[in-house]
Amino acid sequence: MNAKFNRLVIAAYRLPFKFENIEGKLNVIQNSGGLVSAVLALSENFKRHRSEGDECKIAWAGISEDLPENITPRDLYNEHFDIIPVHIAQETNKLYYGGFCNDLIWPLFHYFPAYSVFNQDYFEAYKVANQAFCDELVKIIRPGDFVWVHDYQLMLLPQMLRQQIPDATIGFFLHIPFPSFEVFRLLPRPWREALINGILGADMVGFHTNDYVQHFVKSVKRTSGCECRQNVIYNHGRFVKADAFPIGIDYEKFHDACMSSVAKEEKLKIKELINDQKLIFSVDRLDYSKGLLFRLKGFETFLEKYRHWHGKVVFNMVVVPSRDTIEKYKEMKKEIESVVGRINGKYSTLAWRPIVYQYKSLNFHEMVALYDMSDVGLITPLRDGMNLVAKEYVACQIDNEGVLIISEMAGAAAELNEAITINPADCNEMSNAILTALEMPTTEK
Repeated sequence: MNAKFNRLVIAAYRLPFKFENIEGKLNVIQNSGGLVSAVLALSENFKRHRSEGDECKIAWAGISEDLPENITPRDLYNEHFDIIPVHIAQETNKLYYGGFCNDLIWPLFHYFPAYSVFNQDYFEAYKVANQAFCDELVKIIRPGDFVWVHDYQLMLLPQMLRQQIPDATIGFFLHIPFPSFEVFRLLPRPWREALINGILGADMVGFHTNDYVQHFVKSVKRTSGCECRQNVIYNHGRFVKADAFPIGIDYEKFHDACMSSVAKEEKLKIKELINDQKLIFSVDRLDYSKGLLFRLKGFETFLEKYRHWHGKVVFNMVVVPSRDTIEKYKEMKKEIESVVGRINGKYSTLAWRPIVYQYKSLNFHEMVALYDMSDVGLITPLRDGMNLVAKEYVACQIDNEGVLIISEMAGAAAELNEAITINPADCNEMSNAILTALEMPTTEK
């Protein structure tokens, strides 16, 4: 990142903080997500290059459901961040976030157009919400700031900011896939034009993989008519660069955690529970893009084809609760539980249950212990922007050298090319990959 910037200004849908009211005083507690860690590291780089006396706190704009509406940035103190709360009316937010973002953009950009809901009220709310972010940001942006807008909830924001502050330096990063133009063009023409023009308000547009960059550039050509040479877009006298910036993980955090005393205790518990059985592990949010039912079918095919593995392997499938108040997700959860029950009913013995299914969140040390103790990491989404679980799994291979099986539809597959790559919808290929991973010699692992 260029050293000339004095301050980083982040715009993301959610603030990475929890707020607690203790004896009338608002306490700000920072979340420990990957984005926060990455941003703090970037802030340290800014600090090294700043002039004496420059303000170098990161400004972060976002919404928080547990903040009262009359709260101002002055009421919120945090050591590293200036917190800019954005207030969006509940009904608008329902149409904007629950509607346009999660009922249209999420399924469409993950190649599930049949799940997409096209509703004009959704788009109107999306515009209102993006304008609310813009209104708050223009109050605090000053010369020398680098403004970094994140994800599909704020695709109109870069252009809104550009109109208000023409010489601002703006970056935009999309954390989900950008689909091919044949899928993107399913959006009504005014909507797709607004989204493309909104993103083109940025100076730099980032994606996880080069495929997403090429899909975006083609959509720009077909939607806006802007001239594009390689990954540079000529937009009314301005240059916009689109490029791939694959998001990573804090490798040391995961690798070192495997050797902590807490993780070692967890690993001993796992070892006692599985005895001499091989362990296959997967963890995902409850979402149709994760291919959970296909994964179960692939494991069932493995059990059908390779009966000599009966009693010798356990598949621990962890599904993290997400959006389970939505009808589609409720139905998916019931179907997953039904398929798990059917497979266990068909193959279990008194001494062996092939699938251990958990619908829960794991704590950090439980997770790294399971990563380390599993012989196979089965990460097979039907579509995923990146999938950091795959990278976390690799970082945690210390005591037990496991093998990663990854979907070719995950962004991480482009980087982790020594993993076993499969088509997640092909249950025969998945079952054969499981066999290969379980029987692979240690030297090849």
